Amino acid sequence: MRLERIHGVLMLHITPELHISFHDEWVEQLRALPYDQFGEFIRSTIYPALSDKERKLWNKATISNRDLQAAVQAAI
Repeated sequence: MRLERIHGVLMLHITPELHISFHDEWVEQLRALPYDQFGEFIRSTIYPALSDKERKLWNKATISNRDLQAAVQAAI
Protein backbone atom coordinates (compact mmCIF):
# COMPACT_ATOMS: atom_id res chain seq x y z
CA MET A 1 0.00 0.00 0.00
CA ARG A 2 1.28 3.47 -0.85
CA LEU A 3 0.18 7.06 -1.26
CA GLU A 4 0.82 8.71 -4.61
CA ARG A 5 -0.16 12.05 -6.10
CA ILE A 6 -1.85 11.71 -9.51
CA HIS A 7 -2.99 14.84 -11.34
CA GLY A 8 -2.88 16.78 -8.07
CA VAL A 9 -4.96 14.22 -6.16
CA LEU A 10 -3.44 12.10 -3.43
CA MET A 11 -4.40 8.46 -3.96
CA LEU A 12 -4.06 5.56 -1.55
CA HIS A 13 -3.07 2.55 -3.65
CA ILE A 14 -4.21 -0.54 -1.85
CA THR A 15 -3.45 -2.95 -4.70
CA PRO A 16 -2.67 -2.20 -8.35
CA GLU A 17 -6.41 -2.37 -9.06
CA LEU A 18 -7.75 -0.72 -5.90
CA HIS A 19 -7.20 2.92 -4.96
CA ILE A 20 -9.13 5.66 -3.21
CA SER A 21 -8.67 9.41 -2.98
CA PHE A 22 -6.99 10.55 0.20
CA HIS A 23 -6.93 14.08 1.63
CA ASP A 24 -3.60 15.76 2.36
CA GLU A 25 -4.89 16.88 5.76
CA TRP A 26 -5.54 13.24 6.69
CA VAL A 27 -1.86 12.47 6.11
CA GLU A 28 -0.82 15.43 8.27
CA GLN A 29 -3.21 14.46 11.05
CA LEU A 30 -2.26 10.79 10.96
CA ARG A 31 1.43 11.67 11.14
CA ALA A 32 0.73 13.64 14.33
CA LEU A 33 -1.35 10.89 15.97
CA PRO A 34 0.01 8.04 18.04
CA TYR A 35 -0.59 4.70 16.36
CA ASP A 36 -3.19 3.65 18.92
CA GLN A 37 -5.44 6.53 17.83
CA PHE A 38 -5.46 5.58 14.12
CA GLY A 39 -8.58 3.42 14.42
CA GLU A 40 -10.68 6.18 15.96
CA PHE A 41 -9.44 8.73 13.40
CA ILE A 42 -10.29 6.36 10.55
CA ARG A 43 -13.78 5.68 11.93
CA SER A 44 -14.57 9.31 12.75
CA THR A 45 -12.88 11.21 9.91
CA ILE A 46 -11.76 9.15 6.93
CA TYR A 47 -14.46 6.50 6.58
CA PRO A 48 -17.44 8.92 6.73
CA ALA A 49 -15.82 11.10 4.04
CA LEU A 50 -15.42 8.24 1.55
CA SER A 51 -17.87 7.70 -1.27
CA ASP A 52 -19.96 4.51 -1.25
CA LYS A 53 -17.63 3.00 -3.86
CA GLU A 54 -14.54 3.93 -1.84
CA ARG A 55 -16.07 2.45 1.34
CA LYS A 56 -16.65 -0.83 -0.48
CA LEU A 57 -13.03 -0.81 -1.66
CA TRP A 58 -11.80 0.03 1.86
CA ASN A 59 -13.83 -2.82 3.35
CA LYS A 60 -12.80 -5.26 0.63
CA ALA A 61 -9.13 -4.51 1.23
CA THR A 62 -9.30 -4.84 5.03
CA ILE A 63 -6.64 -2.17 5.47
CA SER A 64 -4.50 -2.64 8.55
CA ASN A 65 -3.54 0.34 10.65
CA ARG A 66 0.12 -0.73 10.43
CA ASP A 67 0.03 -0.69 6.63
CA LEU A 68 -1.69 2.68 6.62
CA GLN A 69 0.86 4.04 9.08
CA ALA A 70 3.71 2.88 6.83
CA ALA A 71 2.09 4.50 3.78
CA VAL A 72 1.53 7.77 5.65
CA GLN A 73 5.10 7.87 6.93
CA ALA A 74 6.46 7.19 3.43
CA ALA A 75 4.27 9.84 1.73
CA ILE A 76 5.97 12.97 0.49
